[in-house]
Amino acid sequence: MARKNLDEFAYKAIINLILGNHFKPGDFLFETELAASLGLSRTPVRHALGQLVAEGFLDKKKKKGCFIPLPSPEDARHVFYARENIEGLTAASAARHATETDIDHLYLLIGKEKKVANPGSQKAKLEYVTINENFHLSIAKISQNKYLEQYCRHIFWRSHTYIFFFDKYYTELDSSGQKTGPKQHSAIVSAIDNRNQEKAGNLMRQHVRITFEQLFMTWQLNFN
Repeated sequence: MARKNLDEFAYKAIINLILGNHFKPGDFLFETELAASLGLSRTPVRHALGQLVAEGFLDKKKKKGCFIPLPSPEDARHVFYARENIEGLTAASAARHATETDIDHLYLLIGKEKKVANPGSQKAKLEYVTINENFHLSIAKISQNKYLEQYCRHIFWRSHTYIFFFDKYYTELDSSGQKTGPKQHSAIVSAIDNRNQEKAGNLMRQHVRITFEQLFMTWQLNFN
């Protein structure tokens, strides 16, 4: 397998281990242990861990290694406030630059998102995370602003250090029993498709804010 493919395999495998509750906040992820469990050399594991640190999903301590950041309400507020405003800008910029192919791709992702069954299962959780990541980072790429795309990727993964440990987020339904994510995503894409920059930005900010509010309610139920 080519080096790039090995790095990608290690990257996804480590995320899957975290999603599978093999690790919890505060745990260190050691190269030697991960390499042995994944049947890889230390090099692709090191590259994968480095990428996760760069994206904000992991932190790193000198001479100790990479670890999952401990959650705190104050940090969560800061992370989601930053994400709300950065992604609002990417959505507004996407409304200015999106092509028909871009729009079709976003609607395709929403279609896949709607088909995710049994949202409480581990398999569905992994599937949802992949689709959700693709949706948000695709909009960042469509914005055609490399700095917004870079910051969006970083803050997206940082926010997921919180989301990954609160399963209720992935099963949240509205009063009619429908998943909230696809409906909010559809409204955002519709605004982008209609070239309504202000509406696209506002809807994205609202979407991220709702995500945080759902997360914080789950946090209170678990820790109060």
